[in-house]
Amino acid sequence: MVHIGKNTSSYINTKSISKDGGISTYRSSVVIAKSAKHAKASVDCASLMLDDRSRSDTIPAMDVRTSDADVGHEAKIGRISDEAVFYLMSRGISESEARAMIVSGFADPVSKELPLEYAAEMNNLIKLEMEGM
Repeated sequence: MVHIGKNTSSYINTKSISKDGGISTYRSSVVIAKSAKHAKASVDCASLMLDDRSRSDTIPAMDVRTSDADVGHEAKIGRISDEAVFYLMSRGISESEARAMIVSGFADPVSKELPLEYAAEMNNLIKLEMEGM
């Protein structure tokens, strides 16, 4: 994201899911030019790892050339909690269905932005990937 004008704003929101030793790396680049007085930029990265072999890296690059800007970065990296899976299983949901529900919930903000047919396909793919976990 490049800010050149005054009073500009941006929000970057990323989500990643890693499984079977997968590696997710997110590199962001935010540039606030000297002319971009009172610019606001926020980068939010959330990663969900589904096993102990997977990993996630977030590498923010922020080039701020004015003291009149408000710039922030937040990264959240986590795994599916055993307590959440246990809670859902205590309500009669199988373990694989519980894990799929948690992953679908994590991805829900993304699926809400997609056209309906793509969102349905994404949820079906999540369920297929989560079978047998």
